[in-house]
Amino acid sequence: MRFGIRELAFVVVLLAMPVAAYLFVFQPRNLQIAEAKAEVQQKQQKLAQLEQATQNMEDLGAEIEKLSEAIDLFERKLPEKQEVEGILQDVWNLASEHQLTPKSIRTEKEQGTAQYTELPIKMVIVGDFDGFYEFLLDLEKLPRITRTPTMQLKKLHRDEEGVMQADLVLSIFFEGESLAGGRS
Repeated sequence: MRFGIRELAFVVVLLAMPVAAYLFVFQPRNLQIAEAKAEVQQKQQKLAQLEQATQNMEDLGAEIEKLSEAIDLFERKLPEKQEVEGILQDVWNLASEHQLTPKSIRTEKEQGTAQYTELPIKMVIVGDFDGFYEFLLDLEKLPRITRTPTMQLKKLHRDEEGVMQADLVLSIFFEGESLAGGRS
Protein backbone atom coordinates (compact mmCIF):
# COMPACT_ATOMS: atom_id res chain seq x y z
CA MET A 1 0.00 0.00 0.00
CA ARG A 2 1.19 3.38 -0.97
CA PHE A 3 1.03 6.26 1.43
CA GLY A 4 0.50 9.43 -0.55
CA ILE A 5 -1.07 12.81 -0.21
CA ARG A 6 -4.49 11.41 -0.67
CA GLU A 7 -4.12 8.92 2.16
CA LEU A 8 -2.49 11.57 4.36
CA ALA A 9 -5.47 13.90 3.78
CA PHE A 10 -7.79 11.01 4.63
CA VAL A 11 -5.95 10.34 7.93
CA VAL A 12 -5.99 14.07 8.77
CA VAL A 13 -9.74 14.20 8.08
CA LEU A 14 -10.25 11.06 10.22
CA LEU A 15 -8.29 12.60 13.10
CA ALA A 16 -10.03 15.98 12.68
CA MET A 17 -13.48 14.38 13.04
CA PRO A 18 -13.16 13.47 16.75
CA VAL A 19 -11.47 16.82 17.52
CA ALA A 20 -14.25 18.69 15.71
CA ALA A 21 -16.88 16.57 17.43
CA TYR A 22 -15.35 17.36 20.83
CA LEU A 23 -15.10 21.10 20.09
CA PHE A 24 -18.47 21.55 18.43
CA VAL A 25 -20.67 18.88 20.06
CA PHE A 26 -19.33 17.48 23.34
CA GLN A 27 -17.83 20.60 24.92
CA PRO A 28 -20.97 22.80 24.42
CA ARG A 29 -23.14 19.91 25.60
CA ASN A 30 -20.98 19.48 28.75
CA LEU A 31 -21.41 23.21 29.46
CA GLN A 32 -25.19 22.87 29.07
CA ILE A 33 -25.20 19.87 31.43
CA ALA A 34 -23.15 21.79 34.03
CA GLU A 35 -25.54 24.76 33.80
CA ALA A 36 -28.54 22.43 34.14
CA LYS A 37 -26.97 20.77 37.22
CA ALA A 38 -26.34 24.20 38.80
CA GLU A 39 -29.93 25.23 38.07
CA VAL A 40 -31.27 21.98 39.58
CA GLN A 41 -29.13 22.49 42.68
CA GLN A 42 -30.38 26.09 43.02
CA LYS A 43 -34.00 24.96 42.69
CA GLN A 44 -33.43 22.23 45.28
CA GLN A 45 -32.10 24.87 47.69
CA LYS A 46 -35.17 27.03 47.08
CA LEU A 47 -37.39 23.99 47.61
CA ALA A 48 -35.65 23.28 50.93
CA GLN A 49 -36.18 26.92 51.95
CA LEU A 50 -39.84 26.66 50.97
CA GLU A 51 -40.25 23.48 53.02
CA GLN A 52 -38.63 25.27 56.01
CA ALA A 53 -40.95 28.25 55.56
CA THR A 54 -43.96 25.95 55.32
CA GLN A 55 -42.90 24.21 58.52
CA ASN A 56 -42.56 27.61 60.22
CA MET A 57 -46.05 28.54 59.02
CA GLU A 58 -47.55 25.82 61.22
CA ASP A 59 -45.55 27.17 64.18
CA LEU A 60 -46.60 30.69 63.21
CA GLY A 61 -50.26 29.73 63.36
CA ALA A 62 -49.85 28.45 66.92
CA GLU A 63 -47.91 31.58 67.85
CA ILE A 64 -50.66 33.82 66.42
CA GLU A 65 -53.22 31.89 68.47
CA LYS A 66 -51.19 32.38 71.67
CA LEU A 67 -50.77 36.10 70.95
CA SER A 68 -54.51 36.46 70.28
CA GLU A 69 -55.23 34.88 73.66
CA ALA A 70 -52.76 37.28 75.31
CA ILE A 71 -54.47 40.26 73.63
CA ASP A 72 -57.85 39.01 74.83
CA LEU A 73 -56.46 38.73 78.37
CA PHE A 74 -55.19 42.31 78.30
CA GLU A 75 -58.46 43.56 76.82
CA ARG A 76 -60.34 41.91 79.70
CA LYS A 77 -58.03 43.74 82.12
CA LEU A 78 -58.89 47.10 80.53
CA PRO A 79 -61.91 48.55 82.30
CA GLU A 80 -64.45 50.62 80.49
CA LYS A 81 -64.31 54.36 81.10
CA GLN A 82 -67.17 54.32 83.58
CA GLU A 83 -65.31 51.70 85.70
CA VAL A 84 -62.36 54.06 86.32
CA GLU A 85 -64.16 55.65 89.29
CA GLY A 86 -64.39 52.20 90.89
CA ILE A 87 -60.67 51.66 90.39
CA LEU A 88 -59.96 55.02 92.02
CA GLN A 89 -62.12 53.94 94.95
CA ASP A 90 -60.14 50.68 95.18
CA VAL A 91 -56.88 52.64 95.28
CA TRP A 92 -58.28 54.96 97.96
CA ASN A 93 -59.42 51.94 100.01
CA LEU A 94 -56.00 50.29 99.64
CA ALA A 95 -54.34 53.44 100.97
CA SER A 96 -56.69 53.58 103.95
CA GLU A 97 -56.21 49.87 104.59
CA HIS A 98 -52.47 50.44 105.01
CA GLN A 99 -52.93 53.50 107.29
CA LEU A 100 -51.92 55.95 104.56
CA THR A 101 -53.52 59.35 104.22
CA PRO A 102 -54.14 60.57 100.67
CA LYS A 103 -53.45 64.34 100.78
CA SER A 104 -54.39 65.05 97.18
CA ILE A 105 -55.55 63.22 94.10
CA ARG A 106 -55.68 65.03 90.79
CA THR A 107 -56.39 63.54 87.36
CA GLU A 108 -54.32 64.69 84.42
CA LYS A 109 -55.27 64.87 80.74
CA GLU A 110 -56.14 61.50 79.18
CA GLN A 111 -53.67 60.16 76.64
CA GLY A 112 -55.31 57.85 74.15
CA THR A 113 -54.74 55.56 71.21
CA ALA A 114 -57.27 53.59 69.18
CA GLN A 115 -57.01 50.55 71.49
CA TYR A 116 -56.70 52.08 74.96
CA THR A 117 -56.63 55.33 76.92
CA GLU A 118 -54.23 56.12 79.74
CA LEU A 119 -55.44 58.31 82.60
CA PRO A 120 -52.55 59.64 84.73
CA ILE A 121 -53.50 60.46 88.32
CA LYS A 122 -51.16 62.55 90.49
CA MET A 123 -51.36 61.46 94.12
CA VAL A 124 -49.75 62.69 97.32
CA ILE A 125 -49.89 60.08 100.10
CA VAL A 126 -48.55 60.44 103.65
CA GLY A 127 -47.89 57.62 106.08
CA ASP A 128 -45.54 54.93 107.26
CA PHE A 129 -43.04 53.58 104.73
CA ASP A 130 -43.87 49.94 105.53
CA GLY A 131 -47.55 50.64 104.91
CA PHE A 132 -46.68 52.38 101.64
CA TYR A 133 -44.61 49.37 100.56
CA GLU A 134 -47.54 47.03 101.29
CA PHE A 135 -49.83 49.46 99.44
CA LEU A 136 -47.63 49.17 96.33
CA LEU A 137 -47.60 45.37 96.57
CA ASP A 138 -51.41 45.28 96.80
CA LEU A 139 -51.68 47.83 93.99
CA GLU A 140 -49.73 45.42 91.81
CA LYS A 141 -52.24 42.66 92.59
CA LEU A 142 -55.24 44.64 91.34
CA PRO A 143 -57.01 42.81 88.50
CA ARG A 144 -56.70 45.86 86.23
CA ILE A 145 -53.67 47.25 84.43
CA THR A 146 -52.03 50.09 86.32
CA ARG A 147 -48.59 51.64 86.07
CA THR A 148 -46.55 53.97 88.27
CA PRO A 149 -44.27 55.90 85.88
CA THR A 150 -42.96 58.39 88.45
CA MET A 151 -42.61 58.32 92.21
CA GLN A 152 -40.79 60.56 94.66
CA LEU A 153 -40.45 59.72 98.36
CA LYS A 154 -39.62 62.27 101.06
CA LYS A 155 -38.96 61.80 104.74
CA LEU A 156 -41.33 64.12 106.61
CA HIS A 157 -39.85 64.39 110.11
CA ARG A 158 -36.20 64.11 110.99
CA ASP A 159 -36.94 62.78 114.48
CA GLU A 160 -39.63 60.21 113.46
CA GLU A 161 -38.46 57.12 111.61
CA GLY A 162 -40.52 55.75 108.72
CA VAL A 163 -42.93 58.67 108.25
CA MET A 164 -42.84 59.69 104.62
CA GLN A 165 -44.67 61.47 101.85
CA ALA A 166 -45.01 59.91 98.40
CA ASP A 167 -45.65 62.04 95.33
CA LEU A 168 -46.54 59.61 92.57
CA VAL A 169 -48.30 59.35 89.28
CA LEU A 170 -50.56 56.34 88.92
CA SER A 171 -51.62 55.56 85.35
CA ILE A 172 -54.86 53.68 84.86
CA PHE A 173 -55.59 52.19 81.47
CA PHE A 174 -59.09 51.78 80.10
CA GLU A 175 -60.66 50.91 76.78
CA GLY A 176 -60.29 53.30 73.87
CA GLU A 177 -63.44 54.43 72.12
CA SER A 178 -63.11 52.06 69.15
CA LEU A 179 -62.32 49.03 71.36
CA ALA A 180 -65.22 49.68 73.75
CA GLY A 181 -67.65 49.89 70.84
CA GLY A 182 -66.25 46.76 69.19
CA ARG A 183 -66.30 44.36 72.16
CA SER A 184 -69.25 41.98 72.32
